Amino acid sequence: MKALILCAALVCLAAAADAACPDTSLMHNAARGWIAGQRVPDPLVRNMEDANCAYASFRAILEAELGPPVGVKVAFTSAGVQQAYGISEPMAGALFAPMLVGDGSRISLKGSRNPLYEADLVVTVGNPAIMRARTREDVAANLRDVRPFIELPDIALPRGVQPTGPLLASYGAMPWRGVLGQGIAISELADPVADLAGLTSVLRVDGQVVHTARGDSLLDHPLDVVLWLVTRGNYDLKAGSIISLGSLGTFGPAQPGRRIEAEYTVGGRVMKVGATLVP
Repeated sequence: MKALILCAALVCLAAAADAACPDTSLMHNAARGWIAGQRVPDPLVRNMEDANCAYASFRAILEAELGPPVGVKVAFTSAGVQQAYGISEPMAGALFAPMLVGDGSRISLKGSRNPLYEADLVVTVGNPAIMRARTREDVAANLRDVRPFIELPDIALPRGVQPTGPLLASYGAMPWRGVLGQGIAISELADPVADLAGLTSVLRVDGQVVHTARGDSLLDHPLDVVLWLVTRGNYDLKAGSIISLGSLGTFGPAQPGRRIEAEYTVGGRVMKVGATLVP
């Protein structure tokens, strides 16, 4: 046991080399180290099945330490990104309450390892009947609202290790912090399906526009991300669960002193969110 703990602390890779599903203790120790601000080991997963097995062990410790998940992050919702990382569909990871802060927050980067920023989009579940949704209209009928979101993922891999799809999936796509803004009720949209498809976003850093995007960049339609999640994601969505739908545009390095702002227009209405990054 002492050797295994030392292996995880030094980012030893050999412990998982011969296992399809990495050793449970390796992933448990990785989770405790991640919470403490350490980098996580490369579990040497071969495919998404192995990665999902690894993440189940990692997530179990996060739930024990951080409480039950409050939502889900869906990542890799672009075909081009999937191809670049050698996977054929999105991936998902749990979101926990300590990861989320409100609009206008000052976010300390202390404890992060390789943090990034991105414009994202969140929807909130209104009715657990969403688990039976099979069309975009079904999804919209069971959502409470759509909310602006800036995600700060933290690619906490060992230095020099290149991220792959299965590796990132082993850690639930590596969420770390997220900034939630005030949203718009789905009931206030004249045509939720069309309005969300036509949603536009503008991401600004220190007042300068760095990227713009449309809602249909998310798996062709934002509601299709939810459909993927309820049919393939292995998550039980409840009323109040939030779903992060994926990146609307580019990533950038999260650095102290930067002001990150995102503005969204949906159904003719505007919603905004912003945060300042501090050491």
